[in-house]
Amino acid sequence: MSSPTTSSSAPASGRAATRAALLDAARLAFTAHGYDGAGVREIAGAVGVNAALVNRYFGSKRGLFEEVVADSFTVGDLLVGDRHTLGARLARFLVGRRSDETTGRDAARFDPTLVLLRSAASPEAAPVLREALETQVAAPLAAWLGPPDAAARAHAVVAVLFGVALTRDVLGARAGDAATIRHLGDALQRLLDGGR
Repeated sequence: MSSPTTSSSAPASGRAATRAALLDAARLAFTAHGYDGAGVREIAGAVGVNAALVNRYFGSKRGLFEEVVADSFTVGDLLVGDRHTLGARLARFLVGRRSDETTGRDAARFDPTLVLLRSAASPEAAPVLREALETQVAAPLAAWLGPPDAAARAHAVVAVLFGVALTRDVLGARAGDAATIRHLGDALQRLLDGGR
């Protein structure tokens, strides 16, 4: 007899809970091991279900990864406000580890920067990551910036953002003093303004 988490006749609430649990387990696995190092069986085993449910709910391991990164890199509310202070807002956001209130997740456990770092070399994961960064960060930022050279400026800003994030998350740098925030904010603002 099948358990409620593996039966296709399981109540919708049970299916939704299992799906959410698989996503949570995948976030942790991709953070710790990257795309290639995280196994579907291990992800399913952490939830206590059959690995076949990954294919049932997400289509494939890649489909699961796509959902994990689907909202992981957005700049969110940072684009709301005065365009002349966006550099300062980004700098304040980046210099310390994001809190649960900012990310909506347990930042000490799920780390999108580490997912990116540990998965970028994977031929299967790299296109997913490029698409996520483009659609979640670069394209909205370029649209918000407007001409001239909006896409080029947006991509330059994304490069700085993730350079800072990697320094913060991977090396453990906590450059949170006011002078660092000011200098980083000024540098970002120059990129945002096109050097003006």
